[in-house]
Amino acid sequence: MSTVPFARICDESDNKDLEPTVFLIDDHEVELDLMYRWCQRAGLNAEVFDDPNVLLSRLDHETVGCVVADLRMPQISGLELQAEIARRDLMMPVILVTGHGDAENCRAAFQQGVFDFIEKGFDSIQFIESVERAIRKNQRDRFRHSVRREAREILKTVSPRENEVIGLLASGMPLKGIAQVLNISVQTASKHRTSIFTKLEIDNEVDLYKMLLAAEVDIDAMQPVSQASDN
Repeated sequence: MSTVPFARICDESDNKDLEPTVFLIDDHEVELDLMYRWCQRAGLNAEVFDDPNVLLSRLDHETVGCVVADLRMPQISGLELQAEIARRDLMMPVILVTGHGDAENCRAAFQQGVFDFIEKGFDSIQFIESVERAIRKNQRDRFRHSVRREAREILKTVSPRENEVIGLLASGMPLKGIAQVLNISVQTASKHRTSIFTKLEIDNEVDLYKMLLAAEVDIDAMQPVSQASDN
């Protein structure tokens, strides 16, 4: 199984090569056109929709950008649209626009995971600032998800025994201690470490720890049962 060097995986510039799109949905054509023109003026790619189902069919896990939706629409509400986007695990930030701003709507929106909540009457500066923040969040989330997925795939290349060694190395244990815990020689522990570094294409324990953090794995769970229970 071929792997990509971890440093290459962590290159965030690749993620920024994908052009973001602002997906605008509103049942009011005038307001939709205004937001679209603001996006164009700011140099942002934008697409407009009046049907939430058509918008949902346009989004997938490779889509970069954000959604700007009216809170109150005839078919489904903006909150319901955001809930469906979240259910599909699309990592797409949603900005809700409303002319009926109140504390209850705002609280429900943020509790549900809506990125921003703005009242109609906002100007182009406020609108574009919110959109650009949402796009940056989407790019960060996609980058983190990509790194986590790739790091976990690379970690699958090690053997069960090497997995135990990884857990002990990550805890800061020296080779002598690893040998004692696993009841192997120091030379064998050293060979395991070399094999791990080769498979993961890393140079040292610091790189190993970074990979484990990126993969978001439970380091304690990787250690031998007896060792983990002693901690």
